[in-house]
Amino acid sequence: MSFLRQFHDIVSKQNLSTDEKIQALLKFGLEVFDLEIAIVSEVLDSQYTILYVESENPELTPHCQFDLTGTYCVHTLNADKALSFHHAGSSEISTHPCYQDFQLESYIGAPIRVANRIFGTINFSAAKISPPFTTEHIDYVELFAQWLGFELARRESESKLRSNYKTLEKMEQVASIGSWRIDLPSQQVFWSNETKRIHNLNLDDNPTLSQWMRFFSEGTNRDTFSKAISDAINYGQSWVLELRATTKQDRTIWVSCHGEAEFHHGECTSLIGSLQDITSDVELREKLKLQKLEAERLLSERSLLLAKISHEMRTPLNGINGLLLNAMDENNYTKKTEDIQLALRSTEILTGLVNEILDFSKISQEGLSLVCQPCDIVPLIDDQVELSKQLVSKKDVQFVHEISLSQSCWVNCDSTRLNQIITNLISNAVKFTDSGAVELNVHSEESTSCLYLTIEVRDTGIGMSSTSISNLFEPFKQGENEVGSHFGGTGLGMSIVKELIELMQGEIRVTSSLGEGSHFFVNLPLQKAKMPPPKETLTHAQFDASKLRVLLVEDNLINQKVMTSFLKKFNIEPDIASNGQIAIHNCEQVCYDIIFMDSIMPVMDGLTAAKTIAKRNLKAEHTHIIAMTANIDELSKQHLAEVGMVDMLPKPIDFMALARILSNCLEQLSLCHNEYTKL
Repeated sequence: MSFLRQFHDIVSKQNLSTDEKIQALLKFGLEVFDLEIAIVSEVLDSQYTILYVESENPELTPHCQFDLTGTYCVHTLNADKALSFHHAGSSEISTHPCYQDFQLESYIGAPIRVANRIFGTINFSAAKISPPFTTEHIDYVELFAQWLGFELARRESESKLRSNYKTLEKMEQVASIGSWRIDLPSQQVFWSNETKRIHNLNLDDNPTLSQWMRFFSEGTNRDTFSKAISDAINYGQSWVLELRATTKQDRTIWVSCHGEAEFHHGECTSLIGSLQDITSDVELREKLKLQKLEAERLLSERSLLLAKISHEMRTPLNGINGLLLNAMDENNYTKKTEDIQLALRSTEILTGLVNEILDFSKISQEGLSLVCQPCDIVPLIDDQVELSKQLVSKKDVQFVHEISLSQSCWVNCDSTRLNQIITNLISNAVKFTDSGAVELNVHSEESTSCLYLTIEVRDTGIGMSSTSISNLFEPFKQGENEVGSHFGGTGLGMSIVKELIELMQGEIRVTSSLGEGSHFFVNLPLQKAKMPPPKETLTHAQFDASKLRVLLVEDNLINQKVMTSFLKKFNIEPDIASNGQIAIHNCEQVCYDIIFMDSIMPVMDGLTAAKTIAKRNLKAEHTHIIAMTANIDELSKQHLAEVGMVDMLPKPIDFMALARILSNCLEQLSLCHNEYTKL
């Protein structure tokens, strides 16, 4: 059974308490990482407290406390990310007190975040030396930490809710309560000063019963109060009512009204009671109800996310695995090539799913941003037209387009995100259209400094009901009930599109009818930009980069082979280092022109290695250190510059992005050579 399936089975069991789920996850983690000790800790200042533990060591129990600096978790918290090492004795932390005292060789842990603060850590360790931990293991421990953070945050919220309820009870005990009395024979009403203050009356005002009635909101509230008085007079029934009223100053309030009848010789002679302004209590109660609904919505959203991810990832993963196995046994070259191409298509689908999930995560954390630079949108739109033609060619659907743009439209925008918006709209239109046409219309209007881009995508597909339209931009919503199961997908695409459009200060509108297709309108105000000077580009025949001395720093053997095969296409035979420490040693021996540095590695990570290489002047002035990472948002350009890196190459590696980096490096090397020749 896959990791995600087992994880989902544990956290979704409704018959388990949170404590039981945490213990089950710790046991599961020990199996996954093949370690001996599992701990969930809380860290306050420098004090490390065990909250949950799974270990055969009887000395490790909940509530045990240690000095944080004496635990490996101090490194995890300082790094503010998941860390691991499989052989502490041969690493730079072999002198750490935790190793000296307990001889723990293997460790993997991640910080637990609750709201915007670090709560503690989840960590797994053992005295034995383990095989190196993989990036998947890092992903697993981070998933554990994220789930724990959510559950601990929910527990804190529940505690606050209970505290609010207790506060409410205390307020009712100490609140000032007004009194009142109605003398039935004379129909006179007597109010205490507090009752008058509640109704914003002057202390010398003496309202009549009919005037009091008018304070209650017309309709149900007034009728309920009138009936309570009648039942008390006729049947002796007391009452406790919460009613909405309007004060003399036209302020709407809620009051708690208590009343009962007094009888003399079997006849009701008066009514007495109390009245309290409970407006704040009612508002608080409604607020708590909304908070409860929001908490339930978040819980449902999380469960839906896990279920959707699990379902949607299985298809491409199964395709990759099955097709590659087929290719291994296939002797026919044509069929083997077809299997590999289909497997590559499955990796593209899987990458798209991961990118959607990461974008949604950034939206949830308000971390989605734009990288704007001068861009000519004309070729961008032309590329979209050609891609759309290919997309519809597999269906009985016609693609129609009308593009009305100037020959050159240079604007300052994030071209990748603009591509993402258009691609998502067209892909959805094709996806939900089995016959008829998909139409793309693009035109622009210009002012002195701004270009107003209008994008219209129309289809003759299944369309949407008004309910579906109202939920269209909500995460995980996919129109009618059967749409998700029939067409697949995570339901995140349109919510991401809307977020991107709003980041660009634009707007998106949609009109649709069920069974009659949909029509999307996007308006984007884009700042004009000057066309940059043309760059000399290397043709494929010229692109011989064999004179570059290249170091590849990557711990994963598969990634080493992939990167090496790409570099060989440019006649490059790279030196290879499996961690940052080896990379530093290589740089002591050879002056490299370009260093491709993985960000997360055992022994020494890429950031530390790059910083050390720069600090010790182990590189030439023209040397490019390139960060390779699967998470392009973990490193900002400013952060890269701080550790001596000049660019990043996202994983999975894009061949054209690699070519761009090599071309830039060749150009820089040529400039340096020319300067040297002049001297």
